[in-house]
Amino acid sequence: KGISLFNRKPSKGIEFLIGAKKIGGTPEAVASFLKNTAGLNETMIGDYLGEREEFALKVMHAYVDSMNLEKMDFGEAIRFFLRGFRLPGEAQKIDRIMEKFAERYCKCNPNSFSSADTAYVLAYSVIMLNTDAHNSMVKDK
Repeated sequence: KGISLFNRKPSKGIEFLIGAKKIGGTPEAVASFLKNTAGLNETMIGDYLGEREEFALKVMHAYVDSMNLEKMDFGEAIRFFLRGFRLPGEAQKIDRIMEKFAERYCKCNPNSFSSADTAYVLAYSVIMLNTDAHNSMVKDK
């Protein structure tokens, strides 16, 4: 029931599952649930991770921080990162998620970029170029 609710309204699903004691109430427990539970809609996971609400933001941080991106090149790391969910369509949500990814990548690979801002610009640019190349709604490639 909780998974079905999550797949319709992610925040309500998480609230229900915590209330029913099916998952722990910490951001880390929710992040683990999102990473390891079969049957969750990947679009809804991405939508939830991009939320601005305080608890969802902490979950997104725990989700990204749980990833080991050490010794991965940037392209490999971004593909690994995006394997578990689909990025939301809203630019602000993508921005929040990619900013945290860049921070995590730089923490795992301290000599890769001069700053996390540089990694963020590259990560966001890769996402935008991928969207332009593969989205049928984009007319001028």
